[in-house]
Amino acid sequence: MDGKKAKIAISIVLVLVGASLAVIASPNASFARSADGILIDFGDREIVYTPVDASAHPDAVSALEYACSEKGYVLEIDGSSIKKIDSRPVEMDSRTWSLFVTERGKQTWIKAGDPSKVMIRGYSAVAWGLCSDGEYPTTAVDATGVNYYGYPTATRIVTLSPSATETVVAVGGYNAIVGTDMYSDYPYSIVAGHESGRIAEVGGYSTPNFELVLKQRPDLVVCISTQATHINMADKLREKGINTVVSFDGESIDTILDNVHVIGTAMGYDLGRDRAINIMYDAFDSIKGILEVDFTITFPRVMVALNTVKSPWVSGGGTYMSDILDFVIATNVYGAANNWIQANSESVFTYNPDVIMIVGYEGLPTQEEYDALLKSLPAEWKRTTAFKTGEIYVFTQSSADLASRPAPRAVQLTELVGRILHPDSFRDGIEVPKYFGNEFRDYLTITKEMDFS
Repeated sequence: MDGKKAKIAISIVLVLVGASLAVIASPNASFARSADGILIDFGDREIVYTPVDASAHPDAVSALEYACSEKGYVLEIDGSSIKKIDSRPVEMDSRTWSLFVTERGKQTWIKAGDPSKVMIRGYSAVAWGLCSDGEYPTTAVDATGVNYYGYPTATRIVTLSPSATETVVAVGGYNAIVGTDMYSDYPYSIVAGHESGRIAEVGGYSTPNFELVLKQRPDLVVCISTQATHINMADKLREKGINTVVSFDGESIDTILDNVHVIGTAMGYDLGRDRAINIMYDAFDSIKGILEVDFTITFPRVMVALNTVKSPWVSGGGTYMSDILDFVIATNVYGAANNWIQANSESVFTYNPDVIMIVGYEGLPTQEEYDALLKSLPAEWKRTTAFKTGEIYVFTQSSADLASRPAPRAVQLTELVGRILHPDSFRDGIEVPKYFGNEFRDYLTITKEMDFS
């Protein structure tokens, strides 16, 4: 298989693996580290971690008092009830401070009882969070329930998926990468690193090679939870004493942001992590702002397909493509389904999308090839509104990667999809063509320069 075909194939495989072969991570309590510090979560992923000597400050209240002293925060406390930390909450903020813990080997926060009786060593993570009712702090454990706070700054990183590689680079870790899976090809400096031999290839996306990973002498390995082989690899690496983090499956914009936080924190790149998250926040806010002020917007009905066969694989609910459609004020016609599914041929016409987006076409088609593709579509597709109005878009090359890799470049995909569906809302005259590839940035303004390289 040549390089171009391999790239297209893996883009499709990455999505299908996450859909039809998705693995629910099974937390391994034997690797869950006890909390060796306290977290203060001010909201919006503004989190401060302070290492704490649990023998001197064993409970959550005394640990917080120590952390505030170390950080210079004024703490207002009534018994074990926290009123304010660093003058927050401010007036008119309805949130309150509560204590949350994550049990060893688990993945979720639970609200704690009497904070003075919560011994921090008894949990994987302990956090004081400024939260509204029903809200929880940002996760402090990875997809296998392992606490990633307190790892030393990583200088030799191996990534086992393209999305992990992109995330490490986005927070400023390119120079620390010594190995990746064979399909990581963004940013283009990664390809140059492979060609020069500076960055090793340590196996396929679903077939990482344990010996090759060890050969790179990593101090951090980044895995992804949708692959059983990655979770097994994480267990084996942890048995060897190698710090490992397993990212979440990235089924939404929120989990992509969580993964940036998880991976950046595990790397010890807090400033780069916060910078990447803030860039993403600002971009999403700008896109949402443009769309929300346009009161003429209607909800186009969209089908996102991986191929053009009679029964195509399509994006259902619980995928980050579907979440992006929600974000840009559109309806996923297969949103009631879960994950990527193989659609019944008749359902394509039954659901009758207004717009069809095809992800994964090999190469960049010419106008002649695009016209031929339309002519070759199954009869069910040709009966849709999308076909009749010419609203069929083909994502190729790097633009197809955006749709199959839940990573920081999701902001660019969001702008691109928003422009396709609501071209009049952006009011800058940029028109997205019916097919595009590596040049997709030519049709962006808000996120044009966000290459995270």
